[in-house]
Amino acid sequence: MSRENVEVVRRNLEAWQRDDFDSWLTGFDTTVEWHTVLERAVEGPDSFYLGHEGLHRLWRDYRTEQGFQIGAVELRDAGDGRVVLLGQISVRGLTSGIESESQIGMVITVRDEKVIHSVDFLSHNEALKAVGLED
Repeated sequence: MSRENVEVVRRNLEAWQRDDFDSWLTGFDTTVEWHTVLERAVEGPDSFYLGHEGLHRLWRDYRTEQGFQIGAVELRDAGDGRVVLLGQISVRGLTSGIESESQIGMVITVRDEKVIHSVDFLSHNEALKAVGLED
């Protein structure tokens, strides 16, 4: 099942990169929780995007309004349905037009070929440490 979970994450990432909301959304369970770094830092650990309604907001906030791009450097099976995405994010400032890039690590849990949970981290090491795979 681990290879299938990695493929689910890869398909979702590819849909994000193509700006294909409908395909992206089909890869998520209707009860998904997505914990982004920004919301956790600003609003606390209980702030996250919930369900497909939350993913509509996440897409608007990050993909449409801020133009976040995610490039996977590596996808690793972490067991128990979890996949670790190690990548880079790039964003262009809405007003300034200045582009910036940084690392992103994500721990994504898949069940029945749908993402049910995702947590973002500001570094690859943080994501790996969260699943006990630190380098």
